[in-house]
Amino acid sequence: MKVQIEAEGGSSTAESRERLLEAAGQLMAERGTTDISLSEIAARSGVNSALVKYYFGNKAGMLMALLRRRLGQGMADLQQLLKMDISPQDKLRIHISGMVNTYYQYPYVNRLMHELANEPSGDYGKQIAEEISLPVAKAQRAILEEGRAKGIFREVDPLVFYFMIVGACDQLFHSRHQARHVFGLEEINDDLKRRYVSELCNNLIRGISVEARAN
Repeated sequence: MKVQIEAEGGSSTAESRERLLEAAGQLMAERGTTDISLSEIAARSGVNSALVKYYFGNKAGMLMALLRRRLGQGMADLQQLLKMDISPQDKLRIHISGMVNTYYQYPYVNRLMHELANEPSGDYGKQIAEEISLPVAKAQRAILEEGRAKGIFREVDPLVFYFMIVGACDQLFHSRHQARHVFGLEEINDDLKRRYVSELCNNLIRGISVEARAN
């Protein structure tokens, strides 16, 4: 069965999987929605849609694989960030910049996490929490605690902080239509992304710093 399917697709297992994942990601990024069909993915990738079930179990399984692909390196980088001998402020700047860059490259990832977490099967909510959300929340808590121990940050509720950061990092890319109709922006480019990161980091770090509060 495996040989037959691969022969019909005209490519190897690894290549076919990659083409399906890339096609799904491209379609979601271009359309600004996670609402894409298997037939559209198959047409874009040039791979038989039957291979989705064969390789991933179902469409949701394929999208979960795509999510792991898009966020895997960032999660590894985050763990390395915690070990770096730099200030808590710089760690936050790097962390926030990394999240914004991820949403800039893959503006669908946050919506995709919500969609998969609410899958009727319930298979993916726990996986997303354990593999993505929990490590991010723990890393943020560690940075906040380090800053507080050094007398740099005031006491901050890590739950509130987590949702503030995730929401702020995603909002610019999730609301592209508002940027266009309210501010006349036809595209969110690299310059705007850099300005957004700078303002977000400056306001956030100033807001939780002991020094700013004392003034």
